[in-house]
Amino acid sequence: MPTEVKKRATVSLDVRVPAKIAWRGITDSRELQIWFAQQASVDLKDDGQYQFGGKHVPFIRYEERLEQPIILLDKDKMKVSFRWPLRRRDGEVVDTEVHYQITEVEERISRLDVEHIVNGDDLTDDDLRNLWTLILNGYVFHMEGASGWVRPEFTSKKGKEFRIETWIAAKKDIVYQTLTTVDGIKGFFAPQVKEIKLEENGILDLGWDQLPIREIEENAKFVHGWREVAGEEANLDVCWELKEEGNGTRVSLTEGTFSDSIIFVSRPDYDGWAAVMNDLKRFVETTRHPIFLSILVEEIKA
Repeated sequence: MPTEVKKRATVSLDVRVPAKIAWRGITDSRELQIWFAQQASVDLKDDGQYQFGGKHVPFIRYEERLEQPIILLDKDKMKVSFRWPLRRRDGEVVDTEVHYQITEVEERISRLDVEHIVNGDDLTDDDLRNLWTLILNGYVFHMEGASGWVRPEFTSKKGKEFRIETWIAAKKDIVYQTLTTVDGIKGFFAPQVKEIKLEENGILDLGWDQLPIREIEENAKFVHGWREVAGEEANLDVCWELKEEGNGTRVSLTEGTFSDSIIFVSRPDYDGWAAVMNDLKRFVETTRHPIFLSILVEEIKA
């Protein structure tokens, strides 16, 4: 009998709150409703449920309530595991497992360890990284009292372009420099980036792709090409726009125009750019390593 191959995504991150508060953040229904899922109900017992849903939860249709039973619980060690049935981009529901553990690092610093196990071909590596970048940035931002972050809607919305935005506690010139320099891009998005020729008709060399620069307006706008289909012409525009708002900057990203109207959640770009924007906020505000780049995805033998 052939050995079943599974895939495991793992990540550890520190959060600047005491361990009991960090534990409450992942096990209290009211806390989950604020930072993760509009509908959340956690029944902390061995045969309980870790139930959640709503329009902000990736890979679940916002109107459905799938069974999410707890499969392991150790309150003393602050460990909980549950089954998470996910609906892939093609619509098929697949079974996965999630394992959380909180550990006290210092008096007011805790560590969250996450392990997510899926069948080998059910989700791509980037799907897993986008998923956990969105979830964990939201968790840390909420626990540490940060301002609002990107929470895309996973609904049936469709169109020829999509727009997402967030607010960053930094001046426009700092955000613009992060978006348009090699050091900045390495810090929040693409550690492989090689070069950026910051001029119209210049080149953004990400290391894995070379993209044309369409438009620049210092401290206000940066537009570069993107590919609707990998390996083909960069026929899409990704437009970053910056506007001063209060003591920070409103950052908007628009991707389009697609050849045909698309359901946004059908494209990895949709949650991918949301994950990137949250890591941009994280990097600019805290200089912490991006969560996306910290997530290890590897094959395991079942």
